[in-house]
Amino acid sequence: MKYSAGFLKVVCTWIVILMQSSDAGPVPKKHVDAVSCRLRELTVLTKNLIEASLTSFDAANGNDLGNWSSGFPELQVQQNSSVDGSKVQCSLHFVAEGLEKILEDQKNHLNTEDISLHEKLKNSIARVKMLAACMKESRGGECSPEPSPPIMPKHAFDRKQWSHTLLQAARDYLGWLKLKLGVQMSKVKEKNKIRIRTDATHQRYLEGSGHLL
Repeated sequence: MKYSAGFLKVVCTWIVILMQSSDAGPVPKKHVDAVSCRLRELTVLTKNLIEASLTSFDAANGNDLGNWSSGFPELQVQQNSSVDGSKVQCSLHFVAEGLEKILEDQKNHLNTEDISLHEKLKNSIARVKMLAACMKESRGGECSPEPSPPIMPKHAFDRKQWSHTLLQAARDYLGWLKLKLGVQMSKVKEKNKIRIRTDATHQRYLEGSGHLL
């Protein structure tokens, strides 16, 4: 089967992004341009990746870890609050930094041979960075000031509990973002439908007026 050069370029771009190492920098704008920036779909994919990372993490570290008592205020949102581009950038930045710490801990200390978990975390980090770039391209917003980087505790069990809670918080935050983006898209579509109907009615009126002249 023959593929067009454009198709291969898009596929290669996805592979490069998803296989980036955990210490990769922000996703360049050219990557956002090369792959269609569909915010809600990308948010869903990112949430699913983090959920898969959480499942693998719990399987490797224990399913009864409980929750880190301090939680992560950086990822807590009111369900009825609106999407603010700057705040989303800060939250995604915080998530990416937290995931990088989790990956480092799992890869170098707690589960050094669990390659599958490492890859899921790497892919989650890359996708979060891509989502941040896509969000910035579509909605604008700068994270200023940047939140303090997440601080992982010292003891092994505390690190597991902290990481488990961060993955949960990231998943829930992306679930909220997905919901909000869906609501906004529905409102935009409804406005477009009303505008199209209004334009069509106006056009028919003009055509009818022309016949009367």
